[in-house]
This record gives sequence, structure tokens and C-alpha cells, in this order.
Amino acid sequence: MADETNPSRVLSNREKQLIKFIRELGWGEVRIRVENGQPVLIYEAIKTVKLDDQGPSVPRKPPASRKANTGTIF
Repeated sequence: MADETNPSRVLSNREKQLIKFIRELGWGEVRIRVENGQPVLIYEAIKTVKLDDQGPSVPRKPPASRKANTGTIF
């Protein structure tokens, strides 16, 4: 088990990626594979939206802009 008494322990890049992913998920469930005390894979991420009287508790993202298809048709 990791040394939890050392508050100056620096997060690895994988740990930072995991925290960022969880924060962006906002609400839901995540299944993670850990090897040697480090996150290796996120197997499943299920985003859940909690409904209440004020509406969904997740921020809305602006719609993605569509690019025109510039490919050549033969």
C-alpha cells in the first residue's frame, strides 16, 4: 500500500489523467484497472444524470460545429 503519511507525494501523470477524467464526468460510475498502485485503464464509465426540480445537475456543453465536407466525389 502507498505511503499515505507523506503529504508531499507528487501525483503521476496517470493519476492526474484519472482525476481530470473523473472531474469531467461529474456524476456516474467508473471501473478502473490498477497495477503497481497506479491507474492503468478506465474500463467503463457510465455517466449518470441526477434529475431534480431545477433540471439536470450537469452543465451543458455547446453543440459541436460541423465542418463542411471538402472531399472529392468520384
